[in-house]
Amino acid sequence: MVVGALMGVAASSLNGGSNSGIVDFFHGLQPTIMVALMLSVTQFVYWTCTQRRKRGTLWYRQGPTLLCAVASVLVNVQPIAILAIGSWKLCCAKCADLGLPQTCTSSGYTYPPYGDEMRECSAPGGNIFWDESYCKGQNYALFPTVWQGWMIQIVCTWGGYILMFFGVFQATQLHVKLAKRWRQIRTGR
Repeated sequence: MVVGALMGVAASSLNGGSNSGIVDFFHGLQPTIMVALMLSVTQFVYWTCTQRRKRGTLWYRQGPTLLCAVASVLVNVQPIAILAIGSWKLCCAKCADLGLPQTCTSSGYTYPPYGDEMRECSAPGGNIFWDESYCKGQNYALFPTVWQGWMIQIVCTWGGYILMFFGVFQATQLHVKLAKRWRQIRTGR
């Protein structure tokens, strides 16, 4: 019941749209957690490789560490980009959609203003993840709606997790252990 009540409070807080403080808070919290987790995995892989792989080429000794280091950067591209977009309100919309005069800029498009200062941007609006319909703060952007966002999602985020998977498997020799256990199960030992 307590969890249900907390979920209800969280849901009602999120109904304020993308400009509510709790959404901005979690846009800042997620990259912090992701960086800490990914660097912890990379550190685990580094020490595992250092202890278990004493001889051989650098790639043999620390290849899994390099895979996890690259994965750490790739996985964090999207959350940090979304943090920057949310922090500096980098969603280009029509002036009228933001409640401003249609001629607030020469192109008719602007980022949400800082005070009285208009920040002109170019059509068709939006940003690297979402089209301009998401700039009003009424839609919850769970998945990208423009091709650049999908490329970041697939190449960086998913590609990063795949690299991390292979790095951890290589460092721990989990694939060898699983194959050995599978052979034991198949032979009935």
